Parts: sequence; structure tokens; C-alpha cells
Amino acid sequence: MLAGTIFFFLRILQIITLIPIWGILAWFVHQADERGLTAPDTVLCLFVVAILATAWALVTLFLFHRGRFTDLWVAVVDLCFFGVLIAGVVLLGRVAENTDCVGAWSNAGWGYWNVGVRVDRTCSMYKAAWGLGILNVLLFFFTAVMAGMIWRRGRDATVGERRGRYW
Repeated sequence: MLAGTIFFFLRILQIITLIPIWGILAWFVHQADERGLTAPDTVLCLFVVAILATAWALVTLFLFHRGRFTDLWVAVVDLCFFGVLIAGVVLLGRVAENTDCVGAWSNAGWGYWNVGVRVDRTCSMYKAAWGLGILNVLLFFFTAVMAGMIWRRGRDATVGERRGRYW
């Protein structure tokens, strides 16, 4: 029962963190489309994976406890999303990791000193999507482990114990 409850809350957390990823990356796709260009593969990979992972998380969230999916199947698909999210994070990381998004500036003039901070919006959005992607890599790994634990426990349980095993 604890594994099912943890699985449920991890799925909710996945949905909450996947939606900003595809929202951020949709902005990049829109910017490229407005300029008549195709969006970079680094953006498209994580964008498509985030949309598909959100759909998978929603479907399994509502149908997992009904027994429509086998627990082993959910664990295998979650491991697949784990691998594809790693690929998306690695591709987007090449863009995001080598840039500094915040820079300080200062100038002196006419008896006063100006100091400010410049934040690059594009860079910050890349890094936010990248960081949320890393979080979802971990979350999909943990939900795959939880689904595997539920499958193993359900395989060893009697029919009467299987009725209330999710939450």
C-alpha cells in the first residue's frame, strides 16, 4: 500500500514538473516558427518527450489503480521514458550548460555609481527546462521502481490481498 501511495504522489509531481518543460520549449518552437525556421533538434527532442511523458503520466495516474495496466508494463514504459528523457536532457544540456545567464554590470558617471544585474531570458529558460528534465529523469526512475515493487508484491499475493493493493 505504501508503494502505491508513493507511486501516486510521484505521478502527480511528474505531471506538475513536465507541463512547464513543454510550455518553455513550446516558446522556443514558436519563436523559430515565427522566423520561418525549424526548431532545433535539441529543443524538439525534449519537447516531444515531455508531451508524451505527460500523456503517459496522466493515463497511468487515472487507470493504474483500476488494474487496466499490468504493473510490469508500467515499469517497463517508465524505464523507456527514463532513457528517452536522459537523451533529451543531454541534448538540451549541450546548449544550457556552457552559458552564464546572469551578468553584473556597473558604470560610474556624474558623481553616482550604477550597478545592475542582467539576466538572459533565453538562457534562463533553457536552464529551467534542463533542470526540470533532470528532475523528471529521477522521477521516472523512481516510479519504475515503485511499479516494479507493486508488481512483485502483487505476483506473490493472493487474490484477496490484490484488491486494495494500490491506495
